[in-house]
Amino acid sequence: ALAMAPAAFAAPAKKASSTDALRPTGPVTITADRAEWSKVGVMIYIGNVSLVSDKLKMNGDRLELTQFPNSQYTAKITGVPAHLEHAGEPNEKGEPTPTITADANTLIYDSRTSVVDVIDHAKMTRGKDEVTGSNIRYNVAERRIQATGGEGGQVKIVIQPPPDKKQQTQKEAKSPDAAPTPEQKPVEQKLEEPKP
Repeated sequence: ALAMAPAAFAAPAKKASSTDALRPTGPVTITADRAEWSKVGVMIYIGNVSLVSDKLKMNGDRLELTQFPNSQYTAKITGVPAHLEHAGEPNEKGEPTPTITADANTLIYDSRTSVVDVIDHAKMTRGKDEVTGSNIRYNVAERRIQATGGEGGQVKIVIQPPPDKKQQTQKEAKSPDAAPTPEQKPVEQKLEEPKP
């Protein structure tokens, strides 16, 4: 058996009030090519499956949705791969946090705990940083990632260095969006309104 190497890849801890703000709320919309009622409280959705709430998007090939009282549910999505996206939220300073994505053969989300299990060929990204392993657990409300296993029983984490301020300034100066120099004349382009 492969040794399991746990690792944490998390945003700084937040107060309870801010974690509640990150928890998905409101209605959940599910779309698919077809659906079956498996048993009481269990629905199976097959083909181009998408589950969308206000802050969380998941899609794949097949979804098994189990409903509980008080509108709680678990969603098991499989695909090659199944995909999750959790949009960034402003932090306490009002700065945007990076979008978190996950890809794996199986994603299991439990709305009661706000936790997603990312299983089998698991990969998660936070901005440009990346973590891979056999299994990853993601706490949506806290934006906290924990990974185990992987190739050779190890977790692999790639953290990109912060951008070089000098290079960033040079890039912005060369950017086509930069203000035109006196020799340049801005080009005006009008786009037609999309037809209904």
